[in-house]
Amino acid sequence: MTLSSPIDPARDPLSGSALDDPERLAALDALDILDTPPEEGFNSIVSIASEVCATPIALVSLVDKDRQWFKARVGFQPDQTTLDRSVCAHTLDRREVLVIPDLTRDPRTAANPLVTGPEAIRFYAGAPLVTEAGHSLGALCVIDTVPRPGGLTEQQRNILRHLAREVVAQIEMRRLLAQRDELVEHLRVARDDAAEGRRRLASLFDNAPSFMALQRGREHVYEMVNAAYREAVGGRDLIGLGVREALPDATAQGYTDILDRVYRTGEAFSMKAAPFSARPDPAGPAIEHFLDFLYQPFVEEGRVTGIFTIGYDVTEHVLQVRRQAALADLGERLRTLAEPEEVTRAAAEILATALNATRAGIGTVDPERESVLMHPNWCREGAVPVEGSFRFRDYGSFIDELKRGQTVIVEDVTTDPRTSASAQAMATIGIRVLLNFPVIERGRFVLVAFVHFAELRPLSPEDILFVQQVADRTQTALSRIQAEQQQRTLNQELAHRMKNSLAMVQAIASQTLRQATGVEAARHAIESRLAALTRAQDILTRTSWEEADAADVVEAAIGPHRGEEDRIRLDGSSFRLSAQQALGLSLAIHELATNAAKYGALSNETGRVSVSWGAQDGAFAFRWVETGGPPVAAPERRGFGSKLLERVVAANFEGTGRLDFAPSGLCFELGRGDA
Repeated sequence: MTLSSPIDPARDPLSGSALDDPERLAALDALDILDTPPEEGFNSIVSIASEVCATPIALVSLVDKDRQWFKARVGFQPDQTTLDRSVCAHTLDRREVLVIPDLTRDPRTAANPLVTGPEAIRFYAGAPLVTEAGHSLGALCVIDTVPRPGGLTEQQRNILRHLAREVVAQIEMRRLLAQRDELVEHLRVARDDAAEGRRRLASLFDNAPSFMALQRGREHVYEMVNAAYREAVGGRDLIGLGVREALPDATAQGYTDILDRVYRTGEAFSMKAAPFSARPDPAGPAIEHFLDFLYQPFVEEGRVTGIFTIGYDVTEHVLQVRRQAALADLGERLRTLAEPEEVTRAAAEILATALNATRAGIGTVDPERESVLMHPNWCREGAVPVEGSFRFRDYGSFIDELKRGQTVIVEDVTTDPRTSASAQAMATIGIRVLLNFPVIERGRFVLVAFVHFAELRPLSPEDILFVQQVADRTQTALSRIQAEQQQRTLNQELAHRMKNSLAMVQAIASQTLRQATGVEAARHAIESRLAALTRAQDILTRTSWEEADAADVVEAAIGPHRGEEDRIRLDGSSFRLSAQQALGLSLAIHELATNAAKYGALSNETGRVSVSWGAQDGAFAFRWVETGGPPVAAPERRGFGSKLLERVVAANFEGTGRLDFAPSGLCFELGRGDA
């Protein structure tokens, strides 16, 4: 038995060839074992080696470029040493067990500090740790502090060799386990990434603005459905159901037949603004939709296995286009209509057809009586019109809201507290949902636009805005017609009044010229009388020739005849005079004042005139009394002024004009025939 390996300086690892081999060092580094915590498997191996070889020291030594590090150790304190203290480094280029019976006598180790130092090791046996790739990592060694000339027995060598292989196997297993853990981690990360990708894809699918669904098989069973699709069909549960079972309303409208054709032919199908009436609750209202959609066949291994549906709900766009077209149509029609009933009828038809209502119309409101006069309204076939006069409170308690200018929306007359008590009366005329939009003019509730639905139907803000726009346009058209009618009436009235005024001027001129003593006197008389008429007309102009207050007429007529010392006393109350009465009274006062200035109480310095007026037995009464003037005597001949006072003026008041030429002063009274 060989007790020691021969010395071969050319193969001595400490010469640097095996020690510095980059492939060996890379293999050691790849194992990722250096400086790792102790492990039970390696500790067990060094314990067995120490016991089998009867040595106090056993090490698993891994030789790095500039140190040796002990993965496991028994009987040796340091966990690593520098290479100048390494004996295991001499095993790097070997494949058999290296045995050195006396380290002090071997030139490779005699100067080793572990031999010469306090550790004073004397015996060494090391089995190289060689990987399957042929890289030497270090050694499994046993060490004694006394020389052992006999070295190891053959059995000990074999056991040490097998234990070294076990160390390598443990190292390889450790690497495989690490690779397994790394692979498991990679798989976990990949799985998590895939799950996150699926989650993101599912989120994108579910939150997409377009509606999407995947249906499988000939029965078109729903496999995937996003939120927009569920919303389009009324929020129904679809997954796992065939389309005929899930959407009977779609089947009734022919959409299932289209799916069958796409599945059979493999040809895609698309449609724009397709009408779809969804009824998720069989007892509830149908909800109208318009859809842009595509049925795309899903092909696997050359055959259609399903259909992918994608599209958009374009309902609001279609309805908005419909509403805008309706408003344009209404504008065109209203421009040419001249009668209020024609206007309200056109507005009602536009409202009802655009909103698919049961009934719609316009009503003129009497807010004081809280009643509405319903103009001819538009009704769906079979619906009963509501025309004539109605009291608001007979059909609910929302009149106060309308007076405040608030739009009234009753989504269900049977449950709304404002209408529930009148629900039966409303049901008899086909009202389940109602919308009333008030038109306020100068703070007064004057018009109401109404829309009725016999079935439940949601109303959108756009629907309400549309009703408001129709109501506003209708009110504008009615105001235009009213203004035109008023203008025609005013023109007729002005023509009539102008004719009367010209007749009066003609009569004044004719009578004045007939009784005048000269041209200049006639001109002055005519001018003064026309001036009186002008003052009265000024007052009437301020009131659009409707009527004037008696006090204003008296003041205007007396004004030119008052001097610096006012000797005319006025005493009267407010009384509304017609235009003809105002003109007549103004002429009467002018004649009386002119006569008083020439011959009566105002012709001297002491005379006085008392003028009084007011209501008497429901009619107008007027009194002119002169005092303090020259003595008065009745004229021998009645002039134009007297006739004007007693006949013409009195006729305008449907009463009697009476002149009294008393010696104390002239008195004129205007009143009832028995006055």
